[in-house]
Amino acid sequence: MMEEFVARFNNLARLIDQPSVLVDRRGTVVLASQGAFELLGHHIAGQSFDGFIRHPDFVAALQMALTQDQQTDLLYTRMEQVPRQFEIRLAPFDKNHVFIALIDKTLERSVERIQSEFVANVSHELRSPLTSLSGFIETLMGPAADDKQAQEKFFPIMQSEATRMQRLIDGLLSLSRFEAEAHRPPTDAVDLRAIIDEVVAIKSHMADGRNIQIAVTSEWEDATQTPLVRGDRDELLEVFHNLLENAVKYSNEGSDVVFALSQGRDLAGATQDDRIRVQVTNTGPTIASQHISRLTERFYRIDEGRSRSMGGSGLGLAIVKHILNRHRGRLRITSENQQTCVSVTLPTER
Repeated sequence: MMEEFVARFNNLARLIDQPSVLVDRRGTVVLASQGAFELLGHHIAGQSFDGFIRHPDFVAALQMALTQDQQTDLLYTRMEQVPRQFEIRLAPFDKNHVFIALIDKTLERSVERIQSEFVANVSHELRSPLTSLSGFIETLMGPAADDKQAQEKFFPIMQSEATRMQRLIDGLLSLSRFEAEAHRPPTDAVDLRAIIDEVVAIKSHMADGRNIQIAVTSEWEDATQTPLVRGDRDELLEVFHNLLENAVKYSNEGSDVVFALSQGRDLAGATQDDRIRVQVTNTGPTIASQHISRLTERFYRIDEGRSRSMGGSGLGLAIVKHILNRHRGRLRITSENQQTCVSVTLPTER
């Protein structure tokens, strides 16, 4: 009889293909699917399910399923580094048990929000370059139609504005993609040292043009001893590409940019064996403290004119933040005495 009871739950859980639990009249977890254990932990077995979701309407929904044979849906936000939205569906299993499925709605809700934000950002940020292009085109089609000097002046500006619009669109598309996937942490084992070496090689020509030396230091004497991290290789390339590009752009000519790899540190400075830290340090203008906390906001620029003249879209650090959120990593920025350090901490592969 018990085997049939368990088999019935397992078949239903497989059919739904969502984290599922079975609770008794008191709300105690009797059975749970592998997905539920992965989401909430194996310690949910034999415990009150309400203690793990803490929803004010859970007890009432449980009683409705038991006494009125009624299905109830509850909305629940699980607060993690990247918040996740679930629909908790409770339905009668038998007279003494209730079947509960946790349906992940994070991607669906994220896509709705991202679509709205994308339209708002595009309409706002493209207004200026589109207005400029419209004015130049009107001038070149009208009073300057045969003015060679005006054409030589305006065409490069028009090309620059068109390129800026392309950068903005590309950046917003990337940002939207990373935001949509933030609730799904990557699981691949990635060689972080190899990624950094590749980024340094790609950006060396940019550094050479400003007479800047890029150095890589590490706590691990042999590069092959550097711990692997859990991550997506292409996304981590994007992170360190953005950080190195910023470091070179805003460094003093003839200075150094240093990548330093070490074991992770917590906020108290104690080492974390399951973390690896990469610090990117450059010498240049000190960033005032009031700007530090806002640097990862989309389109935030300390010096808007200088950023745009250097080809900045104002999205680089926002993209970095969202990629690191997906990787369950941390970003910290400090700046004093003309030294700016961007610190990235990532979980290692265990």
